[in-house]
Amino acid sequence: MAARTRPRAVSARPAAARARPLARYRPLKLLAKLPRAALVCALVAALNAGAWAILVPALQVPDEQSHYAYTEYLVQHGRPPAAGAADDRLSTSELNAARAVKFEQVQFAPEDPAIWTATEQRAMNALLAHGGDRGDGNGAASEVGVEPPLYYALQAIPYSIASGGTVLDRLQLMRLLSALLAGVTVLFVFLFVREALPAVPETWTVGALGVAFLPGFAFISGGVNPDVLLYAASAALFYTLARGFRRGLDRRLALAIGAATAAALMTKVNAFGLLPGVAVALMAMSLHRERALRLRTFALPALALGVALAPVLLEMLLNATVWDRPVVGATASKFGTRNIHPSLGTLLSYTWQFYVGPLPGLTHYFSGFSLRRLWIYNFVGLFGWVETSFRPLVYELALVPIAAVAGLAARTLLARRRRLRARLAELLSYGVLAALFLLFVAAASYIAHLRLGGSLGQLRYLLPLVPLYGAGLALAARGAGRRWTPAIGTAIVALAIAHDLFSQMMVIARYYT
Repeated sequence: MAARTRPRAVSARPAAARARPLARYRPLKLLAKLPRAALVCALVAALNAGAWAILVPALQVPDEQSHYAYTEYLVQHGRPPAAGAADDRLSTSELNAARAVKFEQVQFAPEDPAIWTATEQRAMNALLAHGGDRGDGNGAASEVGVEPPLYYALQAIPYSIASGGTVLDRLQLMRLLSALLAGVTVLFVFLFVREALPAVPETWTVGALGVAFLPGFAFISGGVNPDVLLYAASAALFYTLARGFRRGLDRRLALAIGAATAAALMTKVNAFGLLPGVAVALMAMSLHRERALRLRTFALPALALGVALAPVLLEMLLNATVWDRPVVGATASKFGTRNIHPSLGTLLSYTWQFYVGPLPGLTHYFSGFSLRRLWIYNFVGLFGWVETSFRPLVYELALVPIAAVAGLAARTLLARRRRLRARLAELLSYGVLAALFLLFVAAASYIAHLRLGGSLGQLRYLLPLVPLYGAGLALAARGAGRRWTPAIGTAIVALAIAHDLFSQMMVIARYYT
């Protein structure tokens, strides 16, 4: 017997020796634990956003020239640009690239295509060959200088890798990093839907792929824009919150929630609209854990919020002492410059009209600009500098599937209303988080209205809530009953793919014909 057991013992040792080094790579272990379907959805999202990054001409994603300039300034000077500058002075190298790709001629002119002919290509290459100084710009300070530096610090990696190429080389590599972040967003959307709807696993991929093929999301994710990292951080935040509601809040999860919130806050100022809702959700989870309101109830929420705010406080300190930037966001001089005095009443009226429409007897802030134009058009597709659109009939016809999906999701909620009562605190927390974020976005647009008379009504500002959209698609797939769930889910994903493909074809027709 001893002779028989020796070969087994000898053969087992090399296997164990080989397994030990692999076990040290914790990221690989975590990746191996993820569902294969989640990884496939993430890969699909990254590839789709990468396709958009290739299709859309350089600098034709909103504010891309400013975000590139911020990254360039950060790399060249080792610090963020000073916010509040009087102009958006781009570097000579970026200005030469903008002229080479006919940026200003193409920007708001659907009748003027991008570089396409061989003659135009030669002229573009000649201008790009001149290069230019990369350090003589101000980082588009008046446009994006108030934004936190996390996204731009990440983009400094591909920028530096392609430092020996042209501006377009660096920009394209930076776009591919954004596409990878789109994959991260969809990965967390899948995980969020899995936690929020654990009883219907066949719908998890529906929610994730529906987000992956949402044209507005893929379009922005194919460009250089900090919104892309905000989407990923927000999706991670929703996932950690859902995990806390389902499995209970503990110290490890509080740290994860705080880290996701910190990443969002260090990406874009808009993320502060998520913070009050996160605090409400943390208190709801802690109250459920402690079963009473006592001093200990505040411990884990305080830990999570402390982790979230620590890098923000550090940035504020650096702003005040090293970087010569406003300590918090925009300066006071940016408010009330059109002799219109803000008030809570006018803010609430503006917010209602921003999302719903005007009320009788109140000032109309959006005369000639209907709710359908503002949000339905944005959802179905407005690309480029929000000037590339489908024909009006497409937006009208799109209301049919939108209403069908919304009706199916509502039917699922109604059918499961008794089960939802046990999760009322979780649902209310998501609702409060979404409502307060929507209020923050409307308030930002209200400030822009006070300053300039304009509006910030673009779908991309609402996409930090995209995990809720994914969950809505998953609920819709379940709306016709378990028997029909695979068919309805397949139809929703097929419709999302068709929506994305037709949007890409429209962009191709806009820029290359």
